[in-house]
Amino acid sequence: MRRFFMLITRTNTWEPGFRKRTIKNELKIGPISLKFITIALIAIAALFYLAQSAQTSTFKYKIMELEDQKSKVQTDVKQLEVESARLKSLGEIKNSAQTLNLEPAQ
Repeated sequence: MRRFFMLITRTNTWEPGFRKRTIKNELKIGPISLKFITIALIAIAALFYLAQSAQTSTFKYKIMELEDQKSKVQTDVKQLEVESARLKSLGEIKNSAQTLNLEPAQ
């Protein structure tokens, strides 16, 4: 069992020839109190760990969603590039046909 002593002095008792009086207050921590404090500290640490874990998984979920959006946008960009190249080639064929004075087939 641990004992903690707190020394409180009375300031108004100081007079020449008198000893300063002190008031003793003891703070006793027994085995049951110590177990309760230990369990409380472990519970707080566990809650802190769970909160950090939940926050980390939330961030991971958001990152996965953003990566999915990124891949969809990249796919759309590739499709638009292919469509742009196709339209350019059709325009070039039409221009080259006019340049060569070709007539449409009947």
